[in-house]
Amino acid sequence: MPSITPSRGIRNNNPGNLRRTDDPWQGLAETQTDTNFFVFQSPIYGIRALARTLIKYQDGHGLRTIRQIIGRWAPSMENDTVAYTKAVSEKTSFASDVVLNMHNYEHLKAVVVAIICFENGQQPYTAAQIDKALVLAGVEPMSKNLQHTRTVKGGQAATAATVGLGALESLKDSLDPARGTLQTLVPYLDIAKWLLLAITLVGIGIMVWARIDDYRKGLR
Repeated sequence: MPSITPSRGIRNNNPGNLRRTDDPWQGLAETQTDTNFFVFQSPIYGIRALARTLIKYQDGHGLRTIRQIIGRWAPSMENDTVAYTKAVSEKTSFASDVVLNMHNYEHLKAVVVAIICFENGQQPYTAAQIDKALVLAGVEPMSKNLQHTRTVKGGQAATAATVGLGALESLKDSLDPARGTLQTLVPYLDIAKWLLLAITLVGIGIMVWARIDDYRKGLR
């Protein structure tokens, strides 16, 4: 299966295809090899610039709907603004005249991703890259409830299993060796002990993996 040739925006690390101006964007490549469009050091800076532009549209010009945003982003004298608006609306699942907030992470992310798709015919970036770019743009996602994080879940499993191990050991020690019926429980307690030990190790493994995975994705 043939690979998709990267678009100009992807090659320039400028997936929003921001035209060259005097704006001193963060992360601009030292050598600007494109005479018309900015070239960034990495796609994260290009996505950040796209996000910052949308925020400026809202804060500086009061543009808060997809129709208003795309009307300025891709004016009709150069683009099929109607088709662009329709595509972004369908991709985001927001009606074209619904009022959005570009300081809201979910709203901003949806519009950013939709613009990248329309400008380039693809969206090749990872969720971690998009997230990091939006955080650099000053818009952070709502913090997840601590109870739902991978690290905490792993810790909870390990802690619960450790407590269970302690309880089993206490129960085993308390059994009266003279009572044969109770002693028949000992092999089963040993099996339970090894199961809980395995759960403890898995929980610790989840915590370690989550930390390594976040570091790898640049989310540390």
